Amino acid sequence: MKCFYSFDTVSIDSPTAVTIGMFDGLHLGHLKVIQGCLTAAKEANLKTCVITFSNHPADHFTGKRNELLMPMQEKIAALEGLGIDYVIIIPFDAYIVELPAKLFIQEHLVHRLKAQKVILGYDNHFGKNREGSISYIKEHFSTELEAISIDVAKVDEVIVSSSQIKKYLSEGEVQKAKAMLGHYFAISGIVVHGNQNGRKIGFPTANMSLNADNKFIPQLGVYLCEVHIKEGTYFGLTNMGYRPTLNKDEGIHIETHILGFDGDIYGQGIEIRFMEKIRSEKRFDSFEELKNQIAADLTWAKLYLA
Repeated sequence: MKCFYSFDTVSIDSPTAVTIGMFDGLHLGHLKVIQGCLTAAKEANLKTCVITFSNHPADHFTGKRNELLMPMQEKIAALEGLGIDYVIIIPFDAYIVELPAKLFIQEHLVHRLKAQKVILGYDNHFGKNREGSISYIKEHFSTELEAISIDVAKVDEVIVSSSQIKKYLSEGEVQKAKAMLGHYFAISGIVVHGNQNGRKIGFPTANMSLNADNKFIPQLGVYLCEVHIKEGTYFGLTNMGYRPTLNKDEGIHIETHILGFDGDIYGQGIEIRFMEKIRSEKRFDSFEELKNQIAADLTWAKLYLA
């Protein structure tokens, strides 16, 4: 897979099937669109091309940086795994907002990307004033492009969307988020040194520094997780919060007690996949109370996994 970080640098020699979107999380709705693109390309012997954005569109309008279900490096890896040939990563900025749909199609889709088919989600619009759409392409570019609309994806009659998944995660409903993502929501990072308090009370933890500072984080609390490290896959208890009993450090801490593992993994990569929320974070009056609660959490986890 080849990535381009501006339209000016695009060099594509073969005709393509193109889709456009933020694709944050690559959830079931996104995968339906991507699969539509792959299928359309295969039928006509075309290359596949995804146009996506280096920042969330909302960033441009609000001036605030949105947290993402899937930061860019994760998205690139996922798209490559799906078999996409080209990814165009562009900023969602004033140029994109003000660019008329007609020029976007002529200059970028047809001329630069050699698009023959455009595959879009049911509610996808592009160009100035959101003028561009499946119907717009069919009306104005029917001789140059075939426009294919992909229907909505639903889970339990709820439309699958990145915002709905974020809502579930912010409520600790990780199973509902999984149903829309098609997999466990995960975070990844590097194991860093902590203050060793977990080890002091008999429950050593791996402290994580996130790979991306704009990664969306679920509701704070204690979760049963699947833990992926170089040594293998384990279950674990992950606490995300401010560690109210142990200290008053500023910032959110992410620490995981890995069941059945006590090796040295400092500096290594770690991925945490959220299986179920056990409880919310709470303050205990003593280390002994905290220790007893962690033991109870472990008992809950083992019963859940049994």
